[in-house]
Amino acid sequence: MERMRAGLPVSSFIHVDSGAPAPEQTGEVLHMHATGVPLWIFFESVGMKFDKDCLTLEDGKKYCNDAQNSLKFYVNNQLHADYEQYVFKDLDNILISYGAKKENVQPQLAAITNFAGIH
Repeated sequence: MERMRAGLPVSSFIHVDSGAPAPEQTGEVLHMHATGVPLWIFFESVGMKFDKDCLTLEDGKKYCNDAQNSLKFYVNNQLHADYEQYVFKDLDNILISYGAKKENVQPQLAAITNFAGIH
């Protein structure tokens, strides 16, 4: 299921586009080669874990819900509850945010690019 690109694991189902020669930077567009791919497959392919309680980075650092902070998961500007089970759809805009429970994520949502529309 995995191969390597620039030293990073790449799922044969979903991976991060390299950016070149398109205008986006590496990491701004996920490229799917299959339908029905849940979000956890992507995170697993890059050595991370993501669920409704925690985001665990490849170095083991965790961002978990606690009394002050929480993970927030948005799909197309709407708060979503599926987290790791979410199945990507073409041209989805996804935001995963971690911060104060009452944090205003509108600036983050507004900063999401639409580079997928040109691929």
